[in-house]
Amino acid sequence: MAEGLTQSHDPFAVSRLAPESAKRMVDLVNRTVAHETALKERIAIVRQGERLTERLSIGQDEGWFRPMLNDLLRQGISVVVNDIPISEAIAETVSRQTNLPAEWITQQNLYITPGKSQGFDPHCDPHVVAVAHLFGRKTWTIFEKTLDNPVYDADTSTIAGKGETLPVRTTVTVEPGDCFVIPRGVYHSAVALSPASVHLAIGVAGARPIDYIWAMAENAMHDSRLRADRTPEAALRDARDFVRGFAFEPVALPRFARVPAPADLNGDRFSFEDVLDALPSH
Repeated sequence: MAEGLTQSHDPFAVSRLAPESAKRMVDLVNRTVAHETALKERIAIVRQGERLTERLSIGQDEGWFRPMLNDLLRQGISVVVNDIPISEAIAETVSRQTNLPAEWITQQNLYITPGKSQGFDPHCDPHVVAVAHLFGRKTWTIFEKTLDNPVYDADTSTIAGKGETLPVRTTVTVEPGDCFVIPRGVYHSAVALSPASVHLAIGVAGARPIDYIWAMAENAMHDSRLRADRTPEAALRDARDFVRGFAFEPVALPRFARVPAPADLNGDRFSFEDVLDALPSH
């Protein structure tokens, strides 16, 4: 377990957000998606593990999100809004609920899933995920399979293979206001039980020794002397000299600045709850 990170005896125990905290999260989401001109590059869509984002064509700047969301959900397609702003208040709320350091929170993505649907194939994440459930009901399946401190790189697949059978460790069913933690590297999947469900997936990651090694390697790539041809002995000598002389700087946390959510546009309040409540229940 990393220094500074503690978890409960049951890593998948569900806790309850205070009503005002849950309301604050819903308000943040609604104000963010109301700012449609900033959403275009942050939308992703997926159905049963198939990524469909390249098929999206958004021509207008405003007035497109609500009808698009309604249409996609009716087709059984999940909608992801990446990089929901993280406020200090929400960071502190997540920290209190999960015992995860607030300064380790790195990202916050919104997932809207139609009923009886699974957006993504079983997979794991290269960071801890705090799940804050906002609407509907969803059952999460936690598998026995894990990866040891995974990162995103060309040699590591965080998605289970097609047809791979994964033994189930446990299941967790959540309702609005529920919060729980998925440890880094634990494979999981989720299915919405109601006409639609909405949750925030909040990524949490501390500083890692590999961060410093990557930073050093990136710095070295910009030094023409270290890209020059040498004898093996000379190249090793120059590499050692570079490593000994490299000035490491502490990784800055949080990795991303806290950004306030945009204000409502033209007083037109968006409500994802109104859209999802209008969906058929079958």
